[in-house]
Amino acid sequence: MILKYINDGKYIKEIEELYLKSFPKDERFPFWVLQECSKENNSDLFAIVDKNMMIGMCYIVKCESAYYLMYLAVKPSLRNKNYGSEILKALKEKYKLLFLSIDEPTDSMSLKRKNFYLRNGFYDTRKFYYDTGVNYEILCTDEKYEITDDIMKMRYTRMTNNSKIFNDISGIFNVDDINIKKR
Repeated sequence: MILKYINDGKYIKEIEELYLKSFPKDERFPFWVLQECSKENNSDLFAIVDKNMMIGMCYIVKCESAYYLMYLAVKPSLRNKNYGSEILKALKEKYKLLFLSIDEPTDSMSLKRKNFYLRNGFYDTRKFYYDTGVNYEILCTDEKYEITDDIMKMRYTRMTNNSKIFNDISGIFNVDDINIKKR
């Protein structure tokens, strides 16, 4: 398995389709926001390709010395075939220090998602926050990295330098008042 991370327009329709199917509406931006932001230098929107077949997508934002893995999805028909683990392995090699938010586990599916990340080199930071009606937990690839409210704000403030797009981002998610809590 040799995965390629492609950020040109060739796979954009497939990325959008997978994105819209994989994430609940209340946890995603309009797709055009990701497209526009990824044209700047602080974020990456990738089609993940194996043998010329798109198998997944990811969106990552640079936050000082760490990178926020905002979205990661593997096509449903290709899940449980080790692609997710291989993708995370490659992303950790490329970006070194990653952190992400997951829905606080409340059922077997959300617990399975959390355990997937824990098995693949993420640590439970024992920190959580609430945003737009959803409780989130924060996971990180370095158990000593201190994730603060300011670092979490960067996942939105660093997405774009365009004030209009940033206003759209601010209208969708809580950008200013993160309020991380420790368990």
